[in-house]
Amino acid sequence: RRKNATRESTSTLKNWLNEHIRNPYPSKGEKIMLAIITKMTLTQVSTWFANARRRLKKEKKVYWLPRNR
Repeated sequence: RRKNATRESTSTLKNWLNEHIRNPYPSKGEKIMLAIITKMTLTQVSTWFANARRRLKKEKKVYWLPRNR
């Protein structure tokens, strides 16, 4: 059964996003660290960031260059 993210876990992710608004793409290591802190899986953290970037683009018209992989 799937668990919804809590306010505490999303606030940690939102803080990271706000601090890195110019490049909102956490590295694999950063995602692992955030997953441990928030008690979420790596997939959940990755999905949260993808959705957050989509919301930012839609609401605030924030644009950034995608990070080279």
